[in-house]
Amino acid sequence: MSGPFRLPPSAGARFGTRIDRDEPVGFRFAGRALSGLYGDTLASALLASGAPRWATSPTLGRPRALAALGLEDHVPVMIEDDSGDWAAISGDEIVIREGMAARPVRLAPKTSVRGMIRGVAIERLRRVLPLPRMRLPAPRPLPSTIEETCDVVVIGSGAAGVAAVTALRRTGLHVVIVEASRRPCGTSDLFDAVVAERALGDWTARAAAAFADRDALRLGATVIDIEPGPAVVAIERSDPRRPGEVVVRRISAGAVVLATGFRERPLVFRDNDRPGIIGSQAARALLRRHAVAPGEKVVVATLSDDGYRTAVDLKEAGVSVEMTLDARDAPQGGIVDEAKALGLPLAFSSVVTGVDYDEGAGRITGVRAANRLGDGAAAAARSIEADALVVAGGFAARDELARRSGLRPEHGLFTAFAGSGVADAIASGWRAGLAAANHLFAATEDQQPVVDALSDEADGPVAAYLARLGAEDADSAFVDFGAEITASDIGSAVALGADGPEALSRLLGLGSGLDCGRFSADLPSHAFAAAGARGAPAPLKTARLTLGLLAARATLR
Repeated sequence: MSGPFRLPPSAGARFGTRIDRDEPVGFRFAGRALSGLYGDTLASALLASGAPRWATSPTLGRPRALAALGLEDHVPVMIEDDSGDWAAISGDEIVIREGMAARPVRLAPKTSVRGMIRGVAIERLRRVLPLPRMRLPAPRPLPSTIEETCDVVVIGSGAAGVAAVTALRRTGLHVVIVEASRRPCGTSDLFDAVVAERALGDWTARAAAAFADRDALRLGATVIDIEPGPAVVAIERSDPRRPGEVVVRRISAGAVVLATGFRERPLVFRDNDRPGIIGSQAARALLRRHAVAPGEKVVVATLSDDGYRTAVDLKEAGVSVEMTLDARDAPQGGIVDEAKALGLPLAFSSVVTGVDYDEGAGRITGVRAANRLGDGAAAAARSIEADALVVAGGFAARDELARRSGLRPEHGLFTAFAGSGVADAIASGWRAGLAAANHLFAATEDQQPVVDALSDEADGPVAAYLARLGAEDADSAFVDFGAEITASDIGSAVALGADGPEALSRLLGLGSGLDCGRFSADLPSHAFAAAGARGAPAPLKTARLTLGLLAARATLR
């Protein structure tokens, strides 16, 4: 044990696959001495130790903690003494080591009018009085650049990406995989599926290892643009010990396969940003990889079958699941039947209306829920005692690269976004790989691997939550967590008559947080629709770029 939320070894061998319980590791976070286990990430070690909150939001001063992993993490951290262009990074991407020190990312609050006036006054005085000249820091050298060529670039190394490279395997084409995480294979280890008579996680890991052996796997490389040609531009973290140090890599290819998968959507309700509220896949990853539970008494709220997968894992790990709230009326999927067989308490047509939060402890203490179809007393909120809430709001495609590029198959860009289920991901990745090969006139063999996986039912409507928001609830119901924009903000902007979604996005500052809006997925689009706006916001930004990164990229052209 290395903390109150670490599962004991009796939970089973499937929980904690990446840790060594016999090797403790000491580290510091925000000045506090803590300990984890070998193989822990900073995120898993902090949660295992019971650290309730990690940071404070820059504008509203609200407590924040881990809610998602990887690029979707809107509460990034940084390693002490790392001041590179991309020093802010998800705690899930930092593997702890003995003596390591890290801290939250400290953002300067937005300048008030009074602060601006003070700054102007000081500048005027500096120009008139003989004050010493300001000492500016020495400019940082531009990040280095790398250019390479290949036949096909596959973006993403999860199930869809591996299916694409498997389809391309016998074509003789030179294929390169680009993966944003330092850890390949995406979320393949979070699904109990069998592909080509192998567990899905093993199937993807073998393919990734083969490409790594051929020096054709680029890990820690976040693609920021797909240029005509096509060519892929990525910001690559070259040193895991100093993630702020990056290089700009440009890969020219004959075809690009975009297999970035889907991001899980949060749910919209009052105080939906409180510490202790975590996404379903993030919770399942922490359970399976690091044997860390989100809490001792957990409520699961879902619009999709994925919430049931996490509820089943929690139950099998020995964690108390107080209730699974499904906004859908009568889900009938295989994973729902599995949850029923385990005796999990289920409530259909039910939604979360808010949480009870203890400011002193920094954790939620209860979840308020209601039947969305009831009238009178039947629709009244009831409180469920819990110290963690797992949310699964359905899935939205990570398609911003395709939307921003404007490229289509005739330009050499092929996408794999047929569906969020395992079978759909592999089928769409396989088809995209074959299409890329055909685009380059390479011979192919259409022998798609056999997939044995549960089929998911359709996600429930986001409107099931948005339609219940009252004016007071909407004030703290966030739809862009990183930029701290609420459903009330969007309603107010629409009422002002901003002309179209682009103007609304600029007025509100959508995507201006450190996560570029990725954690919130397509929630702003749904909130726009609920508020009566026509159209949808602009595609998500692909990354936050500094002037140094932009200058380095310009040297590649």
